[in-house]
Amino acid sequence: MNKSALPRVLAVIVTTGAMVVGSVVLQAQSFAGSWPEHTVRIITPFSPGISVDVAARALADALAKRWKQPVVVENRPGADTIIGTQAFLEMRDGHTLLFTTHSTFTVVPLLRAKVPYDPIGDVKPISLAVEDFLSVVVTPRLEIGSLSEFVKLAREQPTKLNFYAVPGAPYLAYLAFQQRVGMATTFVAYNNPVSAISDLSEGRIHIAVMPLALVLGAVQADKIKLLAVTNAVRTPAAPNVPTVGEAGYPEFTFGGFLGLFGPRDMPADLQERIATDARLILNEPEIQQRLTNVGLIARGTTPAEFATIMDGQRAKWSAIAREHKIEPQ
Repeated sequence: MNKSALPRVLAVIVTTGAMVVGSVVLQAQSFAGSWPEHTVRIITPFSPGISVDVAARALADALAKRWKQPVVVENRPGADTIIGTQAFLEMRDGHTLLFTTHSTFTVVPLLRAKVPYDPIGDVKPISLAVEDFLSVVVTPRLEIGSLSEFVKLAREQPTKLNFYAVPGAPYLAYLAFQQRVGMATTFVAYNNPVSAISDLSEGRIHIAVMPLALVLGAVQADKIKLLAVTNAVRTPAAPNVPTVGEAGYPEFTFGGFLGLFGPRDMPADLQERIATDARLILNEPEIQQRLTNVGLIARGTTPAEFATIMDGQRAKWSAIAREHKIEPQ
């Protein structure tokens, strides 16, 4: 290199470095100070009306009152939560949060060969807000009353019965379950899980694993039959319905964990502050009852506690995928 050109090259490097540092500082500052300074957007990568959306809107309403700024929920469903998650990561405006299931970062990367984000490094867990009850429901046309009866029927008719499971942990858990019990059912995909309910009631699909909040109305109207919940404990919304463990299949036990996430450059003090606000809200009896009515349980954790839970879920589902040789597609 020409020695006379060296100062100019160094000047470019220094200037470029200053611009990068300035950009990072600006992004961090957008979350600092008297945050929020204007409307906060909460993106959820699910369709309106399902449990994630219901929980997000309950939390958004309460946060808006606490923060004295509008908090709006924006639904960006599709591609096993990838579309909404990408939209969140691209915002970079300092006032956008993500509300999604743990599966987005713990299970989806196990099922998708290409995930366009770092499931560990691109987000910061803020608070596990809600535990979601997952249900095992069947079409009434099968005229069965228990999960063991369905397993027996499916074993007798290999590949003749269809199933649907919402993306992420429910789908992976069902694949592992049917391998364990030695049955073979055929997956039917839906862009919107609501569509699966009508097909289930009409017998076009036979079994589904879906959020309880989504199917509760159809169950109460006797359009579909609730066989069990996959959680470790019974749900207050349907206390007479057994858990999968009580039904004889403890290996099918799993829960749905819904939480708030921030971008990777969110300052730790703001992360803690939002988590504290969320916990205070989730301890309010009115919010707890609102969630219980649709089959959800209010939780609320610190960022550190949520990070530990995420690590545990990541290890659990990775082990299940390895054990059952479930490869990403």
